Amino acid sequence: MAVERPVESVKASGCDIASLYDWDVTVAKAICLAESGGNPQAYNGKNRNGTNDAGLMQINSIHVDSGLISSEDRFNPEKNMASAYAIYKGSGFKAWSGFVSNKYKEFL
Repeated sequence: MAVERPVESVKASGCDIASLYDWDVTVAKAICLAESGGNPQAYNGKNRNGTNDAGLMQINSIHVDSGLISSEDRFNPEKNMASAYAIYKGSGFKAWSGFVSNKYKEFL
């Protein structure tokens, strides 16, 4: 699965990178804040199933195994968000625990 690039070339950083994609930007930014606090270096290596999550949108290591993103690129804000958008296109926002648990609503 190829990672799509944003249509516009707009300077954005952190969770604001979400605004470059065609999804509900308000929800995507809130999920980003719920998942990583906007920290591109955020890392959670404690999932029960042996996987780990990294970067702004806490991209799970299963996406490294699938070839969507490299382990290192999960810490690159732009590549992390591009991968998040690709995941969203396949699964919607339900792919993030911060959405499923409604934690994202704290950041709306």
